[in-house]
Amino acid sequence: MSYQHIRVDLVKNLFASSINEDEAVFLYLDCSGIIVKTVSGTVGFDIANFLRNKEIDAIESLDLLFFTHIHEDHFDLRQTLEIFRATGVHIVAEPLVAKALEGKIPSEKLTAAVPERMYAIGDFKISTIKGIHGAPINLYFVSIGELNIFHAGDSGYVPLKVPRTDLAFLPTGRNPSKPEQAFRMALALKPKVAVAMHGTPDLHKKFQRKVLEAIPETKVIIPKPYSCIRASVK
Repeated sequence: MSYQHIRVDLVKNLFASSINEDEAVFLYLDCSGIIVKTVSGTVGFDIANFLRNKEIDAIESLDLLFFTHIHEDHFDLRQTLEIFRATGVHIVAEPLVAKALEGKIPSEKLTAAVPERMYAIGDFKISTIKGIHGAPINLYFVSIGELNIFHAGDSGYVPLKVPRTDLAFLPTGRNPSKPEQAFRMALALKPKVAVAMHGTPDLHKKFQRKVLEAIPETKVIIPKPYSCIRASVK
């Protein structure tokens, strides 16, 4: 079987997965690109240009698609429009990203998410948090049914005051200080599951060691690019 077929099958397997209320299945693409399926819906984050056409065709449904910031390893205009044409997904984006999409998708399908505000879209409740990066960046706290998801894009540490977090996607970065910043986020959130992303394997492991020492009740997952993982948030 070719690598292309394997990747298409990963997308199909994500949507074919049978899950319980206390579970999530996520497909880790690369950097901070994630698609998460829960019993109440499916959302994507920072998909950039990580999906090929056949993989986009394999997406059965997508309720919301989030973009944290405009950097090319997080947002790609062409692929975002392809995903929108295939799914009709509602896009929630940092304002610079939203501006790039204005006039290209219907306004009712685009939310420019201003930091420090809350949004309700369908059954989803979203809190937008201002992050720290080389460009304006949003961090997202998303409630999907009984499951709460936090996604930090590629942000450095910022103080966090959010409700109970089940699943947190945290960037460990590409420099020695970033795992410490991801750890400080984990310490504030105390998620049931923390997923290390957007960093090197060594920095992921450094983050994992710090979390296991200080918050042993939090499970740490270090996913490989293009892997589909089931996470229990009991």
